[in-house]
Amino acid sequence: MNLHEWTAAAVEPGDGPPEADDWQTVDPAAPDAFAGEHAVAYRTEFADPREDDERALLTLRGLYAHARVWLNGEFVGRHDTYFTPFRTVFDPEAENELLVECRAPEDRFGGVFETALVSERERVPGIRWGASVEGVPAAVITDLTVRTAETDEEVGVNAIVTIDAGSDLDGRVRLSLQPEGADGASALTQVGVQASAGERVVVQGQLSVRDPDRWWPRDTGPQNRYTVRAQLGGHDRTATTGFRTIEYGPEGLSINGTHVPVRGLVSLPDESATDVIDRAIAANATLIRPYSHVPSESFYEAADAAGVLVCQDVPMSAGALDAERARLVARTLVGAVGHRPSLAAFGVRDDAHGFDVTTEEEDRRVLRSTGNGDGGAATATAATTSLPDDAIVLSMPGLDTGTDADDGIMESWVLDGHASDGTRTRYVVPGADGGATRARRAIEALRLSAKPFVTAFDPSGEGTDTIEAAFEPLAAMLDDTAAEPRAVVVNDTPETFSGEIDWRAGSESGSLSVTADPFSRAVAGELDASIDGEQIALTLVTDDRRVENGDER
Repeated sequence: MNLHEWTAAAVEPGDGPPEADDWQTVDPAAPDAFAGEHAVAYRTEFADPREDDERALLTLRGLYAHARVWLNGEFVGRHDTYFTPFRTVFDPEAENELLVECRAPEDRFGGVFETALVSERERVPGIRWGASVEGVPAAVITDLTVRTAETDEEVGVNAIVTIDAGSDLDGRVRLSLQPEGADGASALTQVGVQASAGERVVVQGQLSVRDPDRWWPRDTGPQNRYTVRAQLGGHDRTATTGFRTIEYGPEGLSINGTHVPVRGLVSLPDESATDVIDRAIAANATLIRPYSHVPSESFYEAADAAGVLVCQDVPMSAGALDAERARLVARTLVGAVGHRPSLAAFGVRDDAHGFDVTTEEEDRRVLRSTGNGDGGAATATAATTSLPDDAIVLSMPGLDTGTDADDGIMESWVLDGHASDGTRTRYVVPGADGGATRARRAIEALRLSAKPFVTAFDPSGEGTDTIEAAFEPLAAMLDDTAAEPRAVVVNDTPETFSGEIDWRAGSESGSLSVTADPFSRAVAGELDASIDGEQIALTLVTDDRRVENGDER
């Protein structure tokens, strides 16, 4: 049973349940009336949800940021990681009152929600992803955490099952692994469990599968997924995962041994899960980086299904100093999203690993890092070392670094290129007065430099067409960093390109022949023309399309 009817009030947190005189009807996922408030209490009532069940399970999702929960006047728990659900099992009465106090973070782990990149209404503490209550048996599975594991000899899934026992328990948890929507390799095992009444216990099991169907990124293969099911008596819980290998080195990212160019879109939490996936696909992006926040489960379901990769930031804010809290947040994040096949990397904010060199060019600011810093900030290091040893972790300065953002309000494009050795290049392009055209040039410059991990942040959220053009998988680009301007083919496809580039500059024109190997850059040749102040148009001709690229230089 979903809980929809709520009232809320701004409160001052104390030792006991929050109190207020003025309660107003509200949607706890979008409590706009409380914009600017530090703490908000939410209250609802519901009937006993049980039929033949013995107990009830309350689930709160997206509980932001620090919360305390009371049921029928009894304190039942705290929660401080909004990207994991809060669950508690209880014995309901005929009529029940639920009271939830949500407070803004005070530990600098609110991530983007502590910045002006999101509006005040989006920063209001609340219950963002829904609340429900359901009848459950005496022994109930409250959590299922899974991770894929692969060695030279074996492929499988490690499952951690948490069980709340309402009575003495001596039984077995049945674990199964099945492919989604198709026949394929499957696995089954059982794990014994014993608990006393009122005890919460954790059991672990492994499922091995031979020759599983692999999950592939978009346009490289099918998005095969598997369902892991844990069942105890009449109650079960499921998780979806997929099998893929992932590596990151000087040549870039490889999935299942196949090179995958990273063209990344940086997103903010003001879009629906499907909208941001659709926007990334429309923009020729292969990856989404949710900046300094963790999206909902529906986002990851959509990314897994679409074959779009994700670089997941650990939600940290500038000035975070609590190393132990950083470890806890990072470990909890791995449990929440580590099983997702779309997860390609983690990002950790580390302003100690900033940029060594800053130069001002005519239409943009360029920041470069050599990757030879003396070490990261203690909090960032704590988060990084708490992530799995086999995870790809990118150390990143904040999105606002080098932007001169006024009161945290971003008005510039931020375009980043990363390499596996820690070197980075950032272009900051003002958004006004032709900013989109300059941003496209900057993205092209990053791609021409062969940075294997490129991401783009558009401050307006309306530059999809610009990013789409700059992220064309197969494109002709003008390289004017050499002594003479030259045309270069960037080929991010698995096929060899062999064809022509037509160019035009004012009254002059010509054609260049070029062959570009898969996932490479190839110089077609110098342009035999004076290009100062001219509109340069490059057209790459393939068997089925013409890709045009032109702007004034």
